[in-house]
Amino acid sequence: MPGLVGIISINGDKVNMGLMKAMRNAIQHRDWYKVDDYANEKGTVAISRVHLGIINKERQPFSARNGQVQVFLHGEIYNDEAAASNPLEFIYQRYEKEKLDFASSLNGSFVIAIVDQGEDIVLIANDRIAAKPLFLFNDGQTIYFGPEMKSLFLVSSLKRELNLAAVADFLANGQFTKEHTLIEGLETVDNATALKITPGGVARHRYWRYELGRNGNDRGRDYYRRMLAELLRRAVGRRLRTDNTYGILLSGGYDSRGILGCYLEENNGRDLNTISWGREEAIPHSDCAIAKRLAHRLGANHRFYELTAEEVVRKFRDFILLGEGLTWYPESYDVFHKIREEQGVDIVLRGDECFGWHAHLVHDEHTMFRSLTLRALKNIGTYRRILKPSYFQLFSDLDAATTRQVSSRCPAKKIHDRKDFFYVDIRLKYFINPLNYVKSYAIESFTPLLDFDLLDFVSDLPTKYRLDKRLYRETIVGMFPELFGEMAELRNDIDWAASLQSSSVLQGFVYRELVEKQNLFSMFFDIDSLRGELDAFFSAAPHSAGSRGLKATMTTRAFELLRKSPAVYNSAHRSSYYVRKRRGKIRDTLPLEQLIIRLLILNMWGDVFLNYPVARTSE
Repeated sequence: MPGLVGIISINGDKVNMGLMKAMRNAIQHRDWYKVDDYANEKGTVAISRVHLGIINKERQPFSARNGQVQVFLHGEIYNDEAAASNPLEFIYQRYEKEKLDFASSLNGSFVIAIVDQGEDIVLIANDRIAAKPLFLFNDGQTIYFGPEMKSLFLVSSLKRELNLAAVADFLANGQFTKEHTLIEGLETVDNATALKITPGGVARHRYWRYELGRNGNDRGRDYYRRMLAELLRRAVGRRLRTDNTYGILLSGGYDSRGILGCYLEENNGRDLNTISWGREEAIPHSDCAIAKRLAHRLGANHRFYELTAEEVVRKFRDFILLGEGLTWYPESYDVFHKIREEQGVDIVLRGDECFGWHAHLVHDEHTMFRSLTLRALKNIGTYRRILKPSYFQLFSDLDAATTRQVSSRCPAKKIHDRKDFFYVDIRLKYFINPLNYVKSYAIESFTPLLDFDLLDFVSDLPTKYRLDKRLYRETIVGMFPELFGEMAELRNDIDWAASLQSSSVLQGFVYRELVEKQNLFSMFFDIDSLRGELDAFFSAAPHSAGSRGLKATMTTRAFELLRKSPAVYNSAHRSSYYVRKRRGKIRDTLPLEQLIIRLLILNMWGDVFLNYPVARTSE
């Protein structure tokens, strides 16, 4: 995907410009992408910006202080005081005033590079939530960075050795929970981090930390609702300042409708493009069916884009090549080109948010992580059966060590504060952001509900208002009651369980990739045991799993009790859970379709990246 890619020498040698060009070309996936190249006079710094030509269209870098300072920006700056000026000049002013802390006062979604030749330093900073990926490799002589791993794979000093701790992390969670990648020595830069690069090396500076419950005073529900309504309108308005064509990713839930209501107020209902996608539009009571009815009632230009499991599998290599295997959730990226071409949309507004995560069934650290879909590998019985015993033990130990490191990041003590912290620090940062960023392959994607003024507001919000996003839901329903006539009960995601169990084509693909082909990951698994698990799964009658959310995993009686009396259900679940915990019978169920997809991703990732590219550029 587009972004900033660069090479910075820390030993005084000149940058290999042939390698720099190859790294830039590795992320220039379409010939219509725009490119800005820069190299300093000494030849020790080279940076390229690859972009879509939609926002910040002016050529970069921005030059200041008589050419001594160069500023690059990939992303957006939403500070109100920057609205009428060049955002790069605004960044430069912040740098001159605050130096290493320059990004602490920026509101936006960005990666920024500042080359100060007078001070002989380069600063690289990302935003508070690491909305845009930034990969880094330091071989002790040179710093290499970029928005995609594949550009750094061109560097000969980066050895393609597997990071087994990252493998264990992905097997357990279907994503990463810290800054490591599957390759030793290649890391992602943590959020709210400024890298100061000098001839002496690299120093990391953390300029902001997410804290919850900062203000112990409860100012009352009415006060918080008024404040939240004002901040929501402001956040959406900030993202509508360009002259581009916008689309809203519309579902049957709360988040996208909050954005929709603010958009309608700001634009008086003009030029409304709405978008949804999934396996089928007309599923009763589903996200897409309700979104369609709402869009038509509002007179929107609405499009539904159908996705099928067969299409995703047919283009699985493209999914791995572009998405780089950062999450288990498989998608087809063609839909983003269709949105751009068929609706003329340049920028989509989407509903990623920070207002609070599920409150039910959270009793301790284990259930807290479980609510975020994070599991302990040692508790997943299928892995115990299909991994070779030595690797099961190794991966279990590595996963447990990673979990301990991750858990120590949170300063909060209350379990629901910890849950909401890790929603932002893990699920948003390492799962949602990578899924969202791949959309910039064809279109820009803005997330109004993650405006940093909203993040600060949530940081001061008493815990009880964050539970299940209560305050947010009450606020937007009060703001836009006409948009909430009906709510979705079902999702339109691809039903991978039913698809895999009913399609001989998909089953053939799975057997070929996981059982018949030999690759680097094959050594970890007992292939006969894996085949047995697949045989049992595929021979079962097709069933739906994963499209109904919580309801799909519960009996009808249990679900009705949870719906009608959540406190009673939560209490009963807590008692049952602690009994099982005392008896040592805690198990983390991982749906087999998810496990299959994770193994497919790892196997294909090995095929693509451990052999990609075939030949490196000469250094």
